[in-house]
Amino acid sequence: MRLVADFGGTNARVGLCENGVVKSSSIQRFSNAEWDSLEDVLAAYCERHLTGTIDEMVVAVAGPVQAGKAALTNRNWSIADSELAQKFGCKRVVLLNDLTALGYAVPVLSADQAMQIYGKLVPHRSNGQALVVGIGTGFNISQVIKTDQGAICPTAEAGHVSLPQSVANELKTFGLEPAHFPTVETLFSGRGLTTFCQQFTGSDRVTGKAAIASYGEQPRSKWTKAIDSYALLLGLFLRELSLSYMPSHGIFLAGSVSQAVAKCSPHPMMKVLRAPCQFRSPNDLSVFAINDDSAALLGCAHY
Repeated sequence: MRLVADFGGTNARVGLCENGVVKSSSIQRFSNAEWDSLEDVLAAYCERHLTGTIDEMVVAVAGPVQAGKAALTNRNWSIADSELAQKFGCKRVVLLNDLTALGYAVPVLSADQAMQIYGKLVPHRSNGQALVVGIGTGFNISQVIKTDQGAICPTAEAGHVSLPQSVANELKTFGLEPAHFPTVETLFSGRGLTTFCQQFTGSDRVTGKAAIASYGEQPRSKWTKAIDSYALLLGLFLRELSLSYMPSHGIFLAGSVSQAVAKCSPHPMMKVLRAPCQFRSPNDLSVFAINDDSAALLGCAHY
């Protein structure tokens, strides 16, 4: 039996799987704020759901993983694979970044788990490269390289690199100072969306969540314009990523921010992606939204 878990910055999901299949009835969601540690969440889950023994654990976390140790970027939690193996009596424990886990899910996602929002169907002669872009509490990516032996998903911490110049230049056209967004995650994240909306509208009352919820309402048209402008910035950023990774098998958006923006304001993003490019045809790019909250568990099951 394998226990699979996905610890995001805000919530956690835990389930059980056998032979690569996650038992849907076993999946339970936890609010991280209600628990003192990652181990406490797993212990509570096992007490409620486990009747036998766990042979393996594959645990995805929203933070960097190095040498069998992981720390959540947006929560003061850390863990080591050896500690989990000892505490729960597992023969094998693997820690993954949460976007890496989503990367391993991409090759087995069904049509109802990944909704296409831009482009055509993946070309028959795809290079086998895909890219997961996660924008939620934080930001990261996972490159997916399909091989005959299975998928390879190199680790990354892309949220902490500098913004591309194209995005910084566009911020200036909105009258905003790029220095306020020194890294990718300071703009493309939940907190980043709120900061952008506040600076764009000149109001500290607006939050990203509120601007999304009121999108299209005339009394708050400036909020709507802020989301349209943010969607354009997202399109510019996806364009940069498409050239960096050449994902002919598709870009897969994950996380509440990217999916909400792409859903309520797709046209500014698509306008940028349709623009001519010297090294890539607009028709070679497809963008999907991963709409299954348990997709990272699926990736942990297939790792």
